[in-house]
This record gives sequence, C-alpha cells and structure tokens, in this order.
Amino acid sequence: MDFKKFIADLAARYRKLTEPTPTGPVVDVDAAYEAGRKAGYEAGHAEGYEAGRKAGYEDGHAEGYDVGRQAVYEGSRAEGYEAGYKKGYDEGFQIGLEAKTPPEAPAPEPQPEPPPPKSEP
Repeated sequence: MDFKKFIADLAARYRKLTEPTPTGPVVDVDAAYEAGRKAGYEAGHAEGYEAGRKAGYEDGHAEGYDVGRQAVYEGSRAEGYEAGYKKGYDEGFQIGLEAKTPPEAPAPEPQPEPPPPKSEP
C-alpha cells in the first residue's frame, strides 16, 4: 500500500466518524411506549376475557349438570315415595273396608221338591 493511499484512507475513516449521522424521522418515545402499552393491555384483556368466559361457561355447565342430576334424582325419589304411599294407603283402605263388612250369609240351599204322591192302582 502506498503511503498517500494510507493517509487518504485514514482521513476518510476519520471523516466518517466525525460526520453527523443522518437522522431519520424523529420518533416520539412516549407515544411509542403508550401505543405498545395499550396494545399489550388490549391483548391481555382479550385473552383474560376469553379465559374467564370459558371458565365461567365450564363452571356453569358443570353446576347446571349437577343441579339437573340432583333434581332428577330427587324427583324420581319423590315420585316413587308418593306411588308407594298411595299404593299402601289404597291397599290398607281396602283391607279396612273388608274387615268392617260383615261376612255374607251363605245363600240358602234350594230344597228338593217333595216327590209327587203315589197313585194307587
């Protein structure tokens, strides 16, 4: 490398370091921060809303299922109790009526007719 080229190269490098860097559009840091914060909040809110909604649905579904099962169980149990009660009451009532009714007297047996008088020949 030639000495002149070396010095020119060094001067060019030095110039690059001391030149002001071209600046792009000025970005408002606070606005960018707020926009990121708002986007994060909305994403978290939407995610939390969906998770809460799903959990609420599943809890409500399970609770409704349990309440329905319990109602069916109690309803069928109550129906069975009432049916048994009614049957027992009716049978007991019938037995009581039979006990109060005097036994029927046996029907008189038909008496045989007397034989016709014998005629003498």
